[in-house]
Amino acid sequence: MLTDALSSWNSSDYALGIGLSYAVFLILSWITSPGKAPDLPGPKGWPIVGSLFQRGTDPADTYHQWSKIYGPVFRLRLGNRWAVVINSADAADELLSSAAYASTFQSRPISWSFGRLLEEATNKTITIGSSPYDDDLKTKRRLSIASVSPAAIKNYEHIFHESTRSFLTDLTNASKNGNAVDPWPIFIRNSAGLAISTYFGSSIQEAVDVLNDSPYSMKRLAQVRNINGRARDYLPFLRVLPEEKMFYEAVEVAKYRNAKLASMLNKCRQQFADGTSKPCGAVTMMNNFKKELTDESLTSVSNSMVSSGLEAHLPNTLLWSLGLLASNKEIQQKCYEAIIRRENIDQTIDPEKDRDDYLMAFVKECGRWFTTFRLSLARETIGKDCVWKDHYIPEGTMVWCNVHAMNRDETRFHLPDKFMPERYMSGPEAERTLPHYSFGTGRRMCPATILVHKEIYSIFQTILSCYSVSIFDGEHKFDPVKGCNDAWDFNQAPKPYRISLHIRDEKKLNEMLHAEDY
Repeated sequence: MLTDALSSWNSSDYALGIGLSYAVFLILSWITSPGKAPDLPGPKGWPIVGSLFQRGTDPADTYHQWSKIYGPVFRLRLGNRWAVVINSADAADELLSSAAYASTFQSRPISWSFGRLLEEATNKTITIGSSPYDDDLKTKRRLSIASVSPAAIKNYEHIFHESTRSFLTDLTNASKNGNAVDPWPIFIRNSAGLAISTYFGSSIQEAVDVLNDSPYSMKRLAQVRNINGRARDYLPFLRVLPEEKMFYEAVEVAKYRNAKLASMLNKCRQQFADGTSKPCGAVTMMNNFKKELTDESLTSVSNSMVSSGLEAHLPNTLLWSLGLLASNKEIQQKCYEAIIRRENIDQTIDPEKDRDDYLMAFVKECGRWFTTFRLSLARETIGKDCVWKDHYIPEGTMVWCNVHAMNRDETRFHLPDKFMPERYMSGPEAERTLPHYSFGTGRRMCPATILVHKEIYSIFQTILSCYSVSIFDGEHKFDPVKGCNDAWDFNQAPKPYRISLHIRDEKKLNEMLHAEDY
């Protein structure tokens, strides 16, 4: 009888366990059920989580490979959200830039984690790149475009000169006595200084020091904004768990950054009122848009335009490019010869427009080849459902541009898997106004393409004028896919390496280091 009772109890317990498990499964399935599905092909995924954990160690490259199976535009489910991934240049141009579709694809979603960060740390002042579409955004974009127009950039030359001297000084000090140089702290610190000085008009020395006492790394902000997403952004039931320490550190970093940048902006505004301000992005906006320039819009635009320097886009592009120069003497020599050539021609010629300038071609090709934002910030369809080539994409769908794949689209780029700066000196790429997709395309693309190209150009023009560079140890190949330090990052850096510097012209080096207004 005892055996029968135990057997009966075990069977009942087992049945109850199955029932409870099934009930939990149904509840989780219900709370993670996404809305209307886009009518597009794509991976099937798993119940509840979808394809959240099928993306491998490099989501952008995984999507690139999936596009060869499902087509240039496909869908995937990530927990409680549907996402559409655009992988080809033609599809991106049509959906994001054409009059027929661009207005539908011009908003941004706010992830759960990022929304919490904004609530706790930013007083609702959000950067342009992260803002959903509204009337205020149109005003902010008009302000930002004006601050980085070719005419405005000409007024920032003094900042470029001061910044490149700071890069050169730090490299020179680090390489004394033949020491190997770790470029990371030098390029991260000076990139932040360049971005801050360009938009607030502060001296480079003040700008590079302003973030020295940050409580945590600026990378914490990028980890919350990460395009690949945190699991709790897509699985609501995980939000009942305690938040990670990293999130609270990101909140503290955001508060710290906002306070520092607000102080820089207030100082710039006071100098503008006193008539002592220097040309910079904020001054350009204050000069040209007095009636439209609210405190919130000026703060939002200024913070937006320095964010790439603070959160790794500019320094990572520089680090990839420096590594390639150090590991490829032939390319480095061609860049150096372009610098010498430029010293012997009319200096008023814009290198952006000079087809024979190999260094500028190198800068543009590095922007295409080393796509640091491999997945651009997510978009969200607004206003109406969309029908594209008989495929239905409902309003509210999250949309990702796989810039990594777009920059390797053989219908857009000749021999896309070959590093070839010459493509920007002759041929179809040289004729196009959009050299690559690393700054996006359409109504939400970053307007600072020309500015960033000129900054990178100026930095390498100065460094290579004085030094030849070689790899000391660490990464040597700088493969844009396999060479990523962490392909899950918001913005991809290369694997660590160190360099050796060898003086080309000591007289020129000393002149640049001690120039008053170089």
